[in-house]
Amino acid sequence: MSHNTRKAHPTLPVRLRSSLLLTFYLLAAAASPAQQAPGVIPGNGKPSEDAGAVMDQTRSLLQKWAETQRLVSSERSEWEQGKAMLQGRIQLLKLSIEETEKKTKEAQEKLADAKKRAAEAEAEKAQVKEASDALLKAAPELEKGVREICARVPGVVQEKVKVLLERIPKDGAEVKNITAAERFQNVLGILNELNKANNEIASLPEIHEVAAGKKAEVKAIYLGLAQGYFVNAAGDIGGTGTPGATGWNWRTDSSIAKKMIEVLDVMKKTVAPKLVELPATIE
Repeated sequence: MSHNTRKAHPTLPVRLRSSLLLTFYLLAAAASPAQQAPGVIPGNGKPSEDAGAVMDQTRSLLQKWAETQRLVSSERSEWEQGKAMLQGRIQLLKLSIEETEKKTKEAQEKLADAKKRAAEAEAEKAQVKEASDALLKAAPELEKGVREICARVPGVVQEKVKVLLERIPKDGAEVKNITAAERFQNVLGILNELNKANNEIASLPEIHEVAAGKKAEVKAIYLGLAQGYFVNAAGDIGGTGTPGATGWNWRTDSSIAKKMIEVLDVMKKTVAPKLVELPATIE
């Protein structure tokens, strides 16, 4: 019977063919005793076994086989589900790895850029320090020159730069807490005021010695920082002045007194502008 089944179904799957063969075999085994003489065991004439017991045994075997097939199908279904879940997780892990690699690459690029910027900042810092050291080295000479110039300017200009001049460190003073920027700011501030004063004509009252042991109030006129003149209120005593190492040097010259009165009138705008010749000394 099994041989005929295999020929009738040559295209059936191996599992299905095996199942059918097992079924037919069990049915054949169950039906074989019924084909013998009723109630007799072949060869010895004894009553045959209960055909129902054989059928129960066959049914039990079929149930076990069916349960086995069910378990196999269930395991296969769970395995397919587990496989699909694992494949999904693998795909997620691949995407996570790609994203991590992308972020790692971006972080490495940012780190390289940060290192480059840090190196540039260090180089710039070194240049600034080098320039600052050079300025600090040159500062004492500039400060000395500014102090010498301030000693030669008119008193009114000295008053303008007095605050800045006092900020300049004295010779031999501690300068660790003073930056190069502060020291040069003082120097440049003084030079700026001196430059402005050098381009102006200033007129102001002063006390000058007009004769041996005699002082009087006069009107002094400064042409920038290089030349000065004065005249008394009566207009009969005048003089000229030039800057010296410790202050201004004044010389009486009564011959320019009347010309100085003319200059004052022009400056007061009480007369029309006109050319007034005065002596000048260049040192």
